[in-house]
Parts: sequence; structure tokens; C-alpha cells
Amino acid sequence: MYKKTVLIVEDEFIIANMIKMALKEMGFSTAAIVSTASQAVEHAKADKPDIILMDISLAGPIDGIEAARQIHDCCDIPLIFLTSHVDDALIERAKLTEPFGYLLKPFQEKDLQTHIEMALYRHETQTKLRELNRTLENRVKEELEVSRQKDLLLIQQSKMATMGEMLGAIAHQWRQPLNAVALYVQDARDAYESGELDAAYMADMVTSVLEQVNFMSNTINDFMNFFKPSKKRSPFNVNTAIKEVISLVYDLFKKADITITLTCAYPEAVPKPCNDQIDQICVCEPELEVNGYKNEFKQVILNILCNARDAIAPNKEKGIKSEGKVAVVLSRIVGKVKIEITDNGGGIPAELMGRLFQPYFTTKGADGTGIGLHMSKIIIENNMSGKLYAANGEKGSIFTIELDENV
Repeated sequence: MYKKTVLIVEDEFIIANMIKMALKEMGFSTAAIVSTASQAVEHAKADKPDIILMDISLAGPIDGIEAARQIHDCCDIPLIFLTSHVDDALIERAKLTEPFGYLLKPFQEKDLQTHIEMALYRHETQTKLRELNRTLENRVKEELEVSRQKDLLLIQQSKMATMGEMLGAIAHQWRQPLNAVALYVQDARDAYESGELDAAYMADMVTSVLEQVNFMSNTINDFMNFFKPSKKRSPFNVNTAIKEVISLVYDLFKKADITITLTCAYPEAVPKPCNDQIDQICVCEPELEVNGYKNEFKQVILNILCNARDAIAPNKEKGIKSEGKVAVVLSRIVGKVKIEITDNGGGIPAELMGRLFQPYFTTKGADGTGIGLHMSKIIIENNMSGKLYAANGEKGSIFTIELDENV
């Protein structure tokens, strides 16, 4: 049977041997007897005893407390101090080495045995707790990594789900310029047949066609940038980000007889001069700025806008002739940027409100994936430290996003 080993550090020969004999009676084995602090450090490193009995007052350049400190820094060995006197300053120094006991000389063998066994028990318990903590930390890290991978997968699935929306938007964006290019080509043929195809005509036609092609090219760039993930948090203008999303889907909403407005409701907002055909979404100055992931934020806005459209659509199918409306309002509240997206689609049933942001929950049947709002909440709350919540308004739902303002 293995006997626990004890390193005795005591410069009084008689006391050291008395301790050795007592330890033998208790069933312990003496690793060594040393009389100086430097020897104690050497033997602790070399022999790795199960426990150390350390006299505080030792001859030499360093005392037992300094030796205990050096051992504590390099070895995980429980230590009990032995001393014939005590004062407050000594205790304070000794505490820094985190000893497992403190015995005043002379002491009874029973007291020595109790201190040693309690120290060994405490050390064993602490060792098990440290190992358990390490195991738990590793498990937590593993679970966090699994969760992160799941979130990344859900984000990708969410982006794939919205890709159909974006392709539809591109089709609408392209239809008008394609028709214009076709008309220019037909007109060029007519001009050629009637002898009107001169240099001035060609220059005007080339300029007009290139304008349409550039518009189509910019649409593709917007589409590609939308699905390019933001690699790190950075400041961005909320007003511009929302306008970019609305611009992409504006024609789709217009076809569905749904208007989108973007309003700046903070006092200092001044409308910018606007040459955009979509007058309702001209941005204001100064713009509101947050720190986060712009493209992921734009995906959240797209998800909420498309949900608003889908909520309004059944009213159209039922023959309700009122115009569909989606209003985006930007405001500021106590250092936070607030974005409210309101629709007149009738609202969210009370029994569904609590499940709205759960993964894979959808009210769209086979047409829905149930990950859009769940991922939106993760992006806003986990990735951008904000809030996303929903409520019912007078005529429909209100989705609210709150983000810390970048000032």
C-alpha cells in the first residue's frame, strides 16, 4: 500500500527526528529531513512529496515563509507551517503562501496527525475541484463552439432563404432598363432605315444605353455586397443602410401595391437634397451611426420588411382595397438608436407572439423557413448587443430595434 510522503523542514535535529518517528507511527513515510530553506525548495522540486512540514524560523538567507512562497510558485504541494512564536506580521506574510495549516510548538502528535490528514484531504478536494472546473470549462468551450457553428449555419440558411427575395428584386430592377435597351435597339434600326442614323444619334444612343447598363451593374454589385458577410464590427450609418435595403425591394413592394416610407424622427434631422426617384426614402442629416455588422443588419431589415409584405398580402387576396403601408421610423433615445418598422397587415395573433423568434417557427406553412426572425434576433442581440422585439399596433405589427449609438 502506498504511504503518503512527508518532507520535514526543521533545523532542530531532535525535533525533526521526533516528528519522523511520529509520522512513522501514523503510517506516513518521510521523504527527507532538511534544515535550510534552500534545501527545502530543492527537495520539493525533485522529490514531489505529498505534504511539507515547514519550520518558519530557519537559519540562512531566507526563512521558511520565503521557501514556502517559492515552492508554492512551482509546485502544487500542501504545506503546514511549524513555529514556536507568532505575531500579526508573520501571519500576514504566511497567508500569501496559502498554507494548509499552522502548528505552534510544542504540539501533540494527535494535533500533528489531524493537521496532516486535514491538509491532505483539503488538497485532494481542491485538486478534484480544479480538474472538474477544467473539464467544465472545456465542455463550455466545446458547447459554445457547437452553438457558434449552429448559428453560422442558421445565418447561411437565412441568407439562402432571402436570396429568392433578392433575385426577385433584381428581376424587377432589371426589367425597366432591359426594356429601355430593347427600345433603343429597335429605334436604331428604324433610324438606320430612314437615314437618320448619324454620329449625333449614335452618341446619344450609346450614352443612354450605357446609363441603363451601369444601373444594372450597380444592382448586381448591391446584391453581391448584401450577401458578403461583415468580418468585424465597424461604425456605419443606419439611415443609409436602411435606404439601400429599401431600394433593392422597392419595385417588388410597389408591384404588390405596398408603399414604404423612411422617416427621421429625431429633432436635428434635416432632409438631404434628394434626386432619387424613390422620394419616400431620402435620408436625413446628420445620420445616426452605430457600431456593428452592416450587411448582417441589412439582412435583419430585409427580413422584417418581407414579413410585413407577407402580412399585408392576405388582405389583398381577400379583396381588401386599402393600400398596404410599411413605415420605417428612426429616432434616438438616451444614447440609443431606435428603429421602428410598422405595417398595416393586421398584427400578430396573441397566441403566437411568444413563439415569434423561436427557430423554425413559421406561420407561412411550406413557404416559410422559420429562421428569418430567429437569426435577426441573434444578429441584433448577440452580435450587436442590441434589442429586437415585436408588438401589435393600431393596424398591424411593430418591430423595434434598439442599438447603442456610436458617438
